[in-house]
Amino acid sequence: MIKLFFLILIIFSSTTFANERLKGYQALEDQDYKKALYYLSYAANLGDDKAQYNLGIIYKKGLGVPVNNNEAFSWFFLSANQGNILANYALGHAYLKGSGIKKNYKSALKAFKYAALREHPSSRLIIGNMYYQGQGVIVSYPRAFLWWSLAQDLNIGGASQNIDMIKKKMSKDQYSKAKEMYLMCMQNTLYNCTKKLDLF
Repeated sequence: MIKLFFLILIIFSSTTFANERLKGYQALEDQDYKKALYYLSYAANLGDDKAQYNLGIIYKKGLGVPVNNNEAFSWFFLSANQGNILANYALGHAYLKGSGIKKNYKSALKAFKYAALREHPSSRLIIGNMYYQGQGVIVSYPRAFLWWSLAQDLNIGGASQNIDMIKKKMSKDQYSKAKEMYLMCMQNTLYNCTKKLDLF
């Protein structure tokens, strides 16, 4: 009887939590930011990674609250640590720009890498940019070309223009190496390719 009571209590609590979270997302969609903040804060504090990410967006964009990059970073960090791809992308931007945290290119690259390996297209473009500009890594035109090519495969705007631009700057050897790396990645999973090529 006691076990049944606790089982009913757990099921009721889970259902209540799910309903509260859905109310938060609906409020966000309806642009009722005060209500969204109320419900999403509850879910985020209980550890829901999607609610944490959305709270980060609320504070980053100042949706119904003053813009607070420190608060946004904190929520993105918590969500990213639970494996949320979008939060890792947002965290990468925070580290890259020094938004709510001190600039840290290596941490930015790590966050973008996590997202890129899980098919987040814009992360691939940004990793290419980082190799092109030498942000947290040694400048490498072949690696920039590779990541921009991988972004182009996912139809990311700007990738093909970047590729055209860097082709004019690369030596024949660099271009040959870049094409070789790209072909290797096409024959493997991206994860295995990055390991074989030691891309990070």
